Amino acid sequence: MVNNFNKRPAHYFKKRHEICSQYFMKPKNLYLISFIEGGVVMVTELAGAKILTPFFGASLYSWASTLSITLFALMTGYYTGGYVTTKSRFASSNQIIWVFLVSGLSVLIMPTIATFIMQKTISFSFFSGLIISELLFLFFPIFLMGMISPLIIFQITKKAELSGRSAGNIYAISTSGGILFTLVFGFIVIPNYGISLPLRILGLSVAALATVFLIKDKLSAKKFPQALFLILLVAGISFNKSRPSIPLKDNMKLLEYSEGLLGELKVTNEHVYGNDGSPTTVLKLRVNNIPQNYVFANLPTQSLFPYVNFTRQLLKHFPKKESALLIGLGAGSLFKVLKDQYAYVETVEIDKRIYDFGVKYFGMLEHKEHFITDGRYYINSTKKKYDLIIVDVIIGESIPAQLITLESFRQIYKLLNTNGTLIIEHGGVKGFTENAFVPSIYKTLTATGFQVNLFNPLLSEKIGDVMFVATKNPLDVSKISLLPDVLIKGGALLQYTLPITLFDYKSSNILTDDKNNLDVLLKSHYFEIRKSIRKELASFKSKKSDRPF
Repeated sequence: MVNNFNKRPAHYFKKRHEICSQYFMKPKNLYLISFIEGGVVMVTELAGAKILTPFFGASLYSWASTLSITLFALMTGYYTGGYVTTKSRFASSNQIIWVFLVSGLSVLIMPTIATFIMQKTISFSFFSGLIISELLFLFFPIFLMGMISPLIIFQITKKAELSGRSAGNIYAISTSGGILFTLVFGFIVIPNYGISLPLRILGLSVAALATVFLIKDKLSAKKFPQALFLILLVAGISFNKSRPSIPLKDNMKLLEYSEGLLGELKVTNEHVYGNDGSPTTVLKLRVNNIPQNYVFANLPTQSLFPYVNFTRQLLKHFPKKESALLIGLGAGSLFKVLKDQYAYVETVEIDKRIYDFGVKYFGMLEHKEHFITDGRYYINSTKKKYDLIIVDVIIGESIPAQLITLESFRQIYKLLNTNGTLIIEHGGVKGFTENAFVPSIYKTLTATGFQVNLFNPLLSEKIGDVMFVATKNPLDVSKISLLPDVLIKGGALLQYTLPITLFDYKSSNILTDDKNNLDVLLKSHYFEIRKSIRKELASFKSKKSDRPF
């Protein structure tokens, strides 16, 4: 195609631009479309990955799928856009407007289509459901956006020898749009306004801009009524679903729903039965459908997670208890435990919604010593010293690898006082003998200089929470006994210990910033969690939220 393009005589380019100049599409308008196209591609990719998380998680595998589908869509879009420029009907720039318009509509309706599709594919195998879902809801809008750059390059190239410069200009403008939109949506829009609504507004804005271009284009102005009808139809379908259909069981009532930085957050009121058969009502905070907090509805400060109550009993036996740092808020149950025993408590949470939900639903007291930032950034920048640091971030698939490295542990070691303690909680572990992640953390902590003990509040050697208690000085486990607590039997701490030999120690390694194979070590854990979540979602009924959006 390039050869044929270069062989075309000069009068071909002159005549083509004489034709195009009769209509409105000036270079500045084409550059504007290119800028917006680059931004929309990046936002669509970012939003697509976040839309996936409630159904297929936020692990490396989900992101790899999103990137692959994005590149595949761009590749086919670039090729198709270049191919159609060889057809005479694309000699006029009005075709760009129509591609731009349809791409905007596809972005507008993407959240609605995505939810519908994933509710159907949730019963597929992990990889099949993941790839098929993204091919159906993510591929088409990015494919259309990919077509635009070759079409614009074709329009603005006046001479064959200038084709390289034209292409460079367009891709530079498109990329600059991608940079700006990614920063604005990643740092401001999505954290504050969620995913679906901004995506719909973005798609509608693109479609509206395309209609403005249609009105100004002499070739296409007559088709404005059809375009307007199409926009109104798609917008009606999309915004009619702006109150999302949430997968819920019959015993659940949705209290709060939010989309944002960590993905989908839900607070549900659920009627359940205790071990003795008595009915009770609980509140749950779910992040991408994985429980993050679990309490009695009439006693929201009392966690029903065993590790929280285990930690409360364990801390009573620690020495000096002045200052504590909690990284990973989990809506506040551990904060309540620390606040009851420590004079000064700081909390760090990357998603402000977790803090807000903790105050609103889970009885957490508002406190000024709270920081909305990345945990690794905070420990690298703070100058304070602590008697206790708790890292409660290893749950589900969204695990911040930067906090579980040798370099991070060394910094934490420096922040701890002489008798200081680091506690790391790893929740919902299944199949201890095949787990190489736990011994990798163990090796990394010991390489830092910590004395490490492992505990499981569930008193099981196969499944449960794994708690790392890392101290600068040896912890005499034999002298500590726990009192009975909610879901904690109590008794000698020694019976809660886990020998490291239970785990796959041979496959483990020290985790560093440079070499951190966390996703590989947790692969079976990811799949087991997501398998159980997808099985649960498949049994749910789709109900509309009670809250306005």
